[in-house]
Amino acid sequence: MTATVHTAAAEVGQGLVTIQQQIARTELGVDHVVIAPTDTRVGSGGSSSASRQTYVTGGAVKAACEAVRRATFELVARKLGRRLEDPRLEGGKVISDRAGVVGTLADLLGEDVIDETVEWRHRPTHPVDPETGQGTAHVQWAFSAHRAVVDVDTELGLVKVVELACVQDVGKALNPEAVIGQIQGGTAQGMGLAVMEEIQVVDGKIRNPSFTDYLIPTVLDMPPMRVEVLEYADPHAPYGLRGVGEPPTISSGPSVVAAIRAATGLPLTRVPVRPEHLTGT
Repeated sequence: MTATVHTAAAEVGQGLVTIQQQIARTELGVDHVVIAPTDTRVGSGGSSSASRQTYVTGGAVKAACEAVRRATFELVARKLGRRLEDPRLEGGKVISDRAGVVGTLADLLGEDVIDETVEWRHRPTHPVDPETGQGTAHVQWAFSAHRAVVDVDTELGLVKVVELACVQDVGKALNPEAVIGQIQGGTAQGMGLAVMEEIQVVDGKIRNPSFTDYLIPTVLDMPPMRVEVLEYADPHAPYGLRGVGEPPTISSGPSVVAAIRAATGLPLTRVPVRPEHLTGT
């Protein structure tokens, strides 16, 4: 049996293709999942930016699979002439707690194809009350904390980040290795903003338009990194998950600059921190 997932959401490095396959396999109990080419004719997938795709597109895939599962059980019940108690899909089979293995999906469905289309949305948001400052203005809160250790040469104006550590609440790690990769990648971006990345514009022209002149962290720049993943489920999100990619980008940069401040005693009010900010020249 093959499940095909068709969405308008674009894969831009979030691991979206893999997570859609994981969700379909989990919800439908099949091994073979095909991700159809992204096509906006099926509807809008919204922005593929930010920390939203596993939440939103994953939520849509989960809801569609649940609809397929319900339709499957109804079709099987009609063919068997009876309803199953507590049925589930597992290993390509329909299983009931009372009846055991009812049969394989391939045998029970035969030539029938079950096709369900679902539009899924996150919980509604509302403006903050101007009097109380309270309200559900955001779909979800993300939580990430970094600690940075730096070595600073104030004579030469050089900074070396020697260690980074991160603790982040991801709600539920659906793909643990991808979660770690997102945290590490987001941390690298934040560190880059703190000590090297800057678009230089003079008279409306970008002076460093290539990676020869615009520096980003490489594997040689990244220090050893400890990551601790916390899983405190969001009750409103599919599987309780939280966005992963953006939070470490936000907290890692300030942690690096805070460490440089602590090491030098300098106020350092802008990023990236340049050599002249440390030497005073």
